[in-house]
Amino acid sequence: MERETNPDNRPDWIIANVVGVGEVEYKGQTIPYTILKKELAPKLPGFLGFPKGENLFISEEVPEQFRLPQLVHEIIEFTELVGQKGRCLEALKRELSIVPEKIKQEYIEYRRDFFARLVEYYKESKNEDFKSEIQASYEYLQNLR
Repeated sequence: MERETNPDNRPDWIIANVVGVGEVEYKGQTIPYTILKKELAPKLPGFLGFPKGENLFISEEVPEQFRLPQLVHEIIEFTELVGQKGRCLEALKRELSIVPEKIKQEYIEYRRDFFARLVEYYKESKNEDFKSEIQASYEYLQNLR
């Protein structure tokens, strides 16, 4: 847990691309995150991640009002549900439950577009488990039209 509470232990690739930092409050815990340059992953606009439940990050191009629910999704998926089948979809459902009603439709469209890009981005990946996880979330968002 030392790494999570001390942002100075972030990997070099994160430190080299920082544009800002923030914190997410989730279930009584304060989890730091890093806002990264969009140029880090130009083929995946709006990228974010929480690899191995450490060093939470999000792209600078994710609209500010959309960041919290997406970061919470990553926290849920990569800490509470890690390794479970259906973890991405379950995290998505919990994420959507905290989106304010007044932006919910716009938010759903944004996430649908993101998951479409994510599925395309990983189509050549050999990680079939991850691909099925993101595909399930994309299909769920498609049905929310």
